[in-house]
Amino acid sequence: MNEFNLKDNKVIIVIISIIIIIFLCVFFYTRSNLENEYTELDNYNMLQNETSTDIEQEETSKIVIHVTGAVNTEGIVEIKEGGRIADAVEEAGGFSENADISQINLAYQLEDGQKIYIPSIADEKIKEEEKVLQKEYVTDEAGDDIIVEDETSSVKSKENIKVNINTADQAELEQIPGVGEATAQKIIEYRKTNGKFKNIEDIKNVSGIGDSKFENMKEKICVK
Repeated sequence: MNEFNLKDNKVIIVIISIIIIIFLCVFFYTRSNLENEYTELDNYNMLQNETSTDIEQEETSKIVIHVTGAVNTEGIVEIKEGGRIADAVEEAGGFSENADISQINLAYQLEDGQKIYIPSIADEKIKEEEKVLQKEYVTDEAGDDIIVEDETSSVKSKENIKVNINTADQAELEQIPGVGEATAQKIIEYRKTNGKFKNIEDIKNVSGIGDSKFENMKEKICVK
């Protein structure tokens, strides 16, 4: 009888052990699958977020330019922020056969909302004396009348324009509030003697320009 009970106990222990092993196998297998699913879900969410961020960055890094003149397809184009005239022309189908690219600085950096006109060889030629004055090997300007502004933007630009006191001539200096012929000459003489102004406050070193006069002119001057 005891022998029989001992055998029964062994069988029960074996059965219980098998059940425990099966349970542990199922538990770890299920847990592993869940972890894989969570990992895949996290990776998917990260990918979606990265894609959304890339799309947003791409959308916000575009500028819109209106291209006219000697290009194959006039109209509105989109280029990357910080793009050049060359990029805008490329988006407009490239130059037409009669384009006069000698008048253009293709490396000129554009801003959102600008309109550019690409001249053609049929356009009126620049006067010979002006050509001589405009001969430059390096320039940061767009070119002669390349950037076209409407009347509203022209008015705004005139209102917001500042006089560079390091390069302005007599006539330009006299456009500064409170600066007449005599003061303009003093500014020019100061530059010749002391070199360029490092900041706009340095203009107070010019004889006749005090704090009150500087307050009136500071919004209309700059140094470059």
